[in-house]
Parts: sequence; structure tokens; C-alpha cells
Amino acid sequence: MPTPVETLSALHTTLVDAVKGYEEAAKLAKRDALGGLSAEIKRVHMNHAHELAGRLLEHGERPDADGSYMTLVHKLSLRARFIVTADEKSLLPALRDGEKRILERYDDTLREVEIAREAYAEADLDLLRRQRETVIENIAKLDTHAEQAA
Repeated sequence: MPTPVETLSALHTTLVDAVKGYEEAAKLAKRDALGGLSAEIKRVHMNHAHELAGRLLEHGERPDADGSYMTLVHKLSLRARFIVTADEKSLLPALRDGEKRILERYDDTLREVEIAREAYAEADLDLLRRQRETVIENIAKLDTHAEQAA
């Protein structure tokens, strides 16, 4: 069973990767409303990563701000989609899939917290639940944008 630090660190890394992916999406879609939405969601994930970094510090761990190899994967995937279509709208499915994966990571993290409840602070659980709801809101915003673009 992973420790609280391992569980929270894995989610933090996912969020750092997301921030970098949305940074790339905002650059590619800068002429479109999707560029603004990408920048907005990037800020949301950046705030989440900062909040989670604070929780990691509370657990005695220094958070890693570099992300993982997935940062490169996200950037290459977005660039490839954009190069093939040269259309900002082609980025929407990738961004939505990314948000769904983040939501799954939150679900996995919350399951781990519930299993080892005594090892976590109530603040950890509150933060994770609140941030998870924001990810659901991000998915809804992307869906609305896709409907308007269709």
C-alpha cells in the first residue's frame, strides 16, 4: 500500500504534467477561444498543484515541480494533432481525454485515502474532493466549447 506521500506525490506529478500540457495547448490555440480556455484550465491545475504541494509539505515531503515523462508525451500528442489538422478544434478531444485521466487519478487517490484514512489529515480529503469537483467543471467547459464549435 502506498504511503500518503507517495499517493499525493503521484497526483501532484499528474497536475504538473497537466499544467505543461495546457501551456502547450494555449500556445497552439492562441488565436481561438480554446486558447483562452486552455490558459484558464492551466491556471486551475497550477493552483491545484500549489495547494497539493502545501499538503505534501505538511506531510514532510518536498514536492517535485518537474513533472514526468508524460509532459513530453502530452506536448508531442498535441503538436501532432495540430500539425495534421492545423485546426485548434482538433485539440479538444485530447484536452477532454486528459481531463478524464486527471479525474481518474483523483478517483484513485481518493480510494487510497479512504483505504488508509488514519494516515491522512481531514484537510487532505477536503482538498482532494474540492479539486475533483473543479476537474468535473473543466470537463463541462470543454464539452460546452466543443458544442459551440460544432
